Parts: sequence; structure tokens; C-alpha cells
Amino acid sequence: MAWILAIGVCAFLYWITRRAREHAAEHAATGVLRSPLYWSAAALTMTLLGLVLYMAHLGHEGPIPWPFWPLAGILIIAILLLRRALKWRYPV
Repeated sequence: MAWILAIGVCAFLYWITRRAREHAAEHAATGVLRSPLYWSAAALTMTLLGLVLYMAHLGHEGPIPWPFWPLAGILIIAILLLRRALKWRYPV
């Protein structure tokens, strides 16, 4: 029974990889990958991920300090604005 799950996971990973290659080819063709907006959004997304993981770590040790919540909100708003700017600049 576990082999059915393993085959399903492998098929899903293959599908995701194929789809990611198609998206990467579209982004390369339109020039999105050279855009500073794209790299800024990617950097802010990784910063938000790191902040959220750190907040989860702090949550296990006690209450999360209040400055982290507005910082997470500001990062989310900035990422959404950058994504909207990318959609406007590069309508793929």
C-alpha cells in the first residue's frame, strides 16, 4: 500500500517540476527574471519566511514580542504591492 503513495508523490513532484519549468521559461522570455521588482519581492518573501519561522520558534518559548506582528504585516503589504507592480509591468 505504501508503494501507491510513493508513486503518487513521485507523479506529483514530476508534475510540479514540469509546471515550474514552463513558468520559468515564460518569465525568462518576458524579462521578469532580470527585473529588480522580481528580486525585491523574492528577497522580501524570504525575509517574511525567516521572520515567521523565528516567531514560531519564539512561540514555543513564550509569548511573541509585539514588534514582530506589525513587522510581519508591513512585509506582507510590501510583498503584495510588489507583486501587483510586477503584474502591471509584466502581464504574463
